[in-house]
This record gives sequence, structure tokens and C-alpha cells, in this order.
Amino acid sequence: MVAEMAKITTATIIDQHVFENVRWLALHSPEIATGVQAGQYILVRCADPASADPLLRRVLFVADVDRGDGRIGTLYTPEERGYTWLAARRSGERLDVFGPLGMPFTLDHRTRNLLLLGAGPGIGALLLLAREAIARRIAVVLLAAAPSTAMLPPPLLLPAEVEYHSSADGDAAILDMASQAIRGKEEYAIGTAASNQHLARWADQIAASLPDALLPSLASVVRAGRLRWERNFAQVALAGAMPCGTGACQACLTETRHGLRTRCKDGPIFDLRDLLFNQ
Repeated sequence: MVAEMAKITTATIIDQHVFENVRWLALHSPEIATGVQAGQYILVRCADPASADPLLRRVLFVADVDRGDGRIGTLYTPEERGYTWLAARRSGERLDVFGPLGMPFTLDHRTRNLLLLGAGPGIGALLLLAREAIARRIAVVLLAAAPSTAMLPPPLLLPAEVEYHSSADGDAAILDMASQAIRGKEEYAIGTAASNQHLARWADQIAASLPDALLPSLASVVRAGRLRWERNFAQVALAGAMPCGTGACQACLTETRHGLRTRCKDGPIFDLRDLLFNQ
């Protein structure tokens, strides 16, 4: 899938809604809304016009899009000074943004059932993927974890058709949730025409956005629960600092089976099997 050409543009803040420790930022940016896809992100300059502090742009994964209205939505937590500056902005203010950037998720044309696993700053990418999947009549289950309920995405940000399970026992709780889901524990059986089946048989694809440290364990969980692990069955969004968005600075290099790749340009979406720390 070819990503839309990135642009440096100006986005106007439509609204900034506070959900405890989570912020929902809605922007009017027709240039980005036109071509953005699930898994892509924007880089936002988080400093006053006369200031260069902080110098580097901050990553925001696009979590929602309305192409007709030229609107995008993003989800973030103001845990460091760049995002703290962003959290203080108000409706009508304008932001310097660069995007859409990176390669998106790929939904297989055969996929009818999608399992999403989210913890950490990239979870917004899964919200947009859930919307794209629902629009294609794909059944979606989202499992999300965070250190507290205040850091979980509120259900109202998801389409009503998405089955949403969450845990406030820390990011690592996602592994236990994923293991139960992929192995097919009773509490995660879905209530559809396939209600007598478990998620192990149910999920055609898995998409995850997790801290890097959890990915080796996720790979082990997938191996333990699947007899076959086909390419694109498990895709992951790698978050973290991506300073330039073009691969030029080489600051976000990631080891893969195909050599070093930049998560900002070659990613942030990778096949879980291709990440060398999964071996």
C-alpha cells in the first residue's frame, strides 16, 4: 500500500477534550485528512512561534478522520513538556504539522475478524484501524491496558460495533489478555454467530501497538496460540521518538530480518515476524 505524500501544513484546533489523563485533540486539516490511513502519524511542532524549545516535533498517531469535513482526531497523554505545551492550546489556535507520515496497517481482503491489542502512546492508531475495519464489515475486538483507568481510551471514542475489553493493571496486563484471547479462554469468546468458537479460531488478523519491551512476549503468545503464523497475521505499530519523519536522521533505526529499518519511514507498522528481537 502506498502512503500519501507528506506535507508541512497548518492545522486549526477544533476542540481539545480532556478525559482524565487522556487528551482528544480534533484538528481541521484537509491536506492530511484527504489521504491519511490507519497506522500513520503526524509530527507537531510543540513550541511558541518565537521559541525553539522544545526543538523536536512530537508524534501524534491519527485516531479518527472525516475526509468530507477535513477533520482528524488524535489521542495523547501530556506526560512530557512537548505534549504539556500542546495540552494548553485552545480552540482556534493553529499548529505547524507535518504529515501524514509512515506506512499504514494492511487489512487482508480475506479478513472478517480483527483482534486489536493496545497499550502505550500508539493506541490511537488502533482506533482509526477499528473504524476502517467496521466500515468494511469486519468484526473487531479491542483489548487495551494501562497503569490506570484514567489512561485508557474511553469507549465513546470507538464505534459502537467494537467489542472493548480493558485492564488498569499496567501495560504488561495486555499479554495476559492477549494470551487468553488467542488461546480461547471462555471469557473472551465473542457473542456473534461464531459464539461457540474462541478468539483463537476467530481472529483472522492481529494488530497491536505496545511498548517495545512487550513485543518479544507477544510473539511468544502468538506462536503458542497459532499452528500457522502467516505474513501480515500480526502487525505492530512501533511508537517512540521519530524526530524527522523522513528517515534522514537515522535516529529511529530498528533491527529487522531485512536489515536496519527506520520506524518513522519504513514503519511505523511492521510485521511482528520481521522484528529480530522476536527470535
